[in-house]
Amino acid sequence: MPTTKEFKLEELSKYFHMPEKAVAKELGICLTSLKKLCRSYGITRWPFRKLKSIHRTLAKAQDDSSTSMVAAQFISGGKPSDKAPMHADAGGRDPGGAHEGALSGGGDGGRG
Repeated sequence: MPTTKEFKLEELSKYFHMPEKAVAKELGICLTSLKKLCRSYGITRWPFRKLKSIHRTLAKAQDDSSTSMVAAQFISGGKPSDKAPMHADAGGRDPGGAHEGALSGGGDGGRG
């Protein structure tokens, strides 16, 4: 007679958002039994850390997209001002424009 309770994959999947040790404690089984149960369903690694990584990546992508949308609105429509900001070190030039010496590779003609 098996010493662990039988859990269906659907029940087990409800705990994927939690660390492995916490799930074992919640289910009332030891960590080794949880690992054996997972392997019986073909789960070789507990998915908590991978899911956490995916959520973090999605949150960062959503944050980046909202930041770039704000930047696009600023450049195209210009809520704060009608012009793109000039940097103090740009000397009145377009901060995104090409500098004369920048295209030639530093101005020394490639000689070291």
